[in-house]
Amino acid sequence: MTEDFTNFFDVDEFASNATLNGVAVKGIFDNAFELGGVGGAGFSTTQPTFMLTTVDAGTPDGLALVVGGITYTVVGAAPDGTGMTVLTLERA
Repeated sequence: MTEDFTNFFDVDEFASNATLNGVAVKGIFDNAFELGGVGGAGFSTTQPTFMLTTVDAGTPDGLALVVGGITYTVVGAAPDGTGMTVLTLERA
């Protein structure tokens, strides 16, 4: 059985158009704020991710993903077993 994710990746709602290694893809971009503790000072950062279908993700480690005009490098990929993969990104 193949799941239809068309409604989930509607760019008129909450999905984004992007390119992965020059190929057009649709997915959910997130750049969540993270706060970490290091000694008494701590630090803050963001962790950009992009969720897309596992079929579209392929083997993405090290590839370029461009979303919103910003280029990222894929530094990790986590398929969830339901046909979706979350890419962990680093700004290039």
